[in-house]
Amino acid sequence: MIQTQDGLFDCQLFLIGEYPALLGEQIKLYFEVSQAEINYLLSFRSFPNMIMSLIGGLIIDTFGVRRSYVFFSSIVIVGQLMCFMSVILKSFIMMVIGRFIFGLFESSGFVAESYYINKWFKGKENSLAFGIDTGICRLGSIAAAIIYPYLYTSSNNDLSTCLLMCLYIASLSFLIIIILTQIDRCSDLRDQASDQKLDSVDLRQIKQFSLEFYVTLISCVTCYAAFFIFGYNSVEMFKHIYKLDQNTANILFSIPYYLSAILSPIIGHYIDKQGRNIEILLIASICQLLTTSIFYLMPECDTACVAFPLIGSILNGLFFGTYYAVMWPHIPLIVPSHMVGTGFGLTFACINIEITSFSFVVANMLQIENFENYQQMNKLMLFLSIVGFLPLLYLFQYHRKQYHKNIYAEIDDNSSTNQIELIVKSKPT
Repeated sequence: MIQTQDGLFDCQLFLIGEYPALLGEQIKLYFEVSQAEINYLLSFRSFPNMIMSLIGGLIIDTFGVRRSYVFFSSIVIVGQLMCFMSVILKSFIMMVIGRFIFGLFESSGFVAESYYINKWFKGKENSLAFGIDTGICRLGSIAAAIIYPYLYTSSNNDLSTCLLMCLYIASLSFLIIIILTQIDRCSDLRDQASDQKLDSVDLRQIKQFSLEFYVTLISCVTCYAAFFIFGYNSVEMFKHIYKLDQNTANILFSIPYYLSAILSPIIGHYIDKQGRNIEILLIASICQLLTTSIFYLMPECDTACVAFPLIGSILNGLFFGTYYAVMWPHIPLIVPSHMVGTGFGLTFACINIEITSFSFVVANMLQIENFENYQQMNKLMLFLSIVGFLPLLYLFQYHRKQYHKNIYAEIDDNSSTNQIELIVKSKPT
């Protein structure tokens, strides 16, 4: 029940967060803006989280996860209210500001949710819990691809109807968080536990994180940036480059999320039983490399072309469904136990730094939407996926060396024990 409520919060945030990608054409027509301005809606959502995700993690570690979670979700409602009002007042600037406020503590909400999962399932199917949570999140993205175009057409092309639905969803998320925090409070009272807090906030404590954490961080942020920036622009790219209609483009956009919803719990369960975190991450990263290579190498189509975008979308889904289920439960294993919230916060902060930075780059590339400019974007995505792959190769070699060291150490201990036993037995009684 607790896992379902936490997953529903994520599902609803993805329902809210995805609307600029799915209603990009409608927003451009309503506000008379270009695809570059649509990218700003992503950038200004991610921009505050370059710092606020880390601060959110420190807030959780300092003031406790319950109070923090409620505070984060209240700010999300304020931001979404401004986005709704921007359509009523026909002010694109207000929508950008609303997305900025929405993004202030959105990722901090994910930090709190990740903290809760690690708290409730630590040492007992943690990866499966993250996998189920991912699956429910993806249902939000899938539902968004179905609901928003339907709402827009059924309301006589009224964009405010879609944004009002987003506001309702944000309010429902807030109510779910209130219920969830009360359940957690009752659980702590039953177990005679308390909301874990740090004595003080000190950013210098980040120095306690290991080299393995920072190498993992490089892979995480670059792979995530490539996935989300590509996804944010994929619907318009499918329409312009591969000559697909809106419905087909939306279906291709949804495929990675369908696959992620199915794969993540399965991969999470496998990781809990068998381990092999780094090997699975490597396989996932190879899928992303293949995805970005396909879209970079594929030529422009004169007529509707579905085959290659479909293959790329499937590979992208294999990447995301696998990578998420393994990466997030791996982070608590490589940070100090009393700084899990800060570890998650730093990870989300770095992801948002990269998404924001490269979103501005992509926005400048797509001032004019044509094949050459989309190819430049795909070239950048390929570069990011390569950068995300290389740290995993290092970690794979590092873990292999550690494994062999442990094996040799165990052999040496056994041989020393045997020699001692022989000496004892050989002594005359």
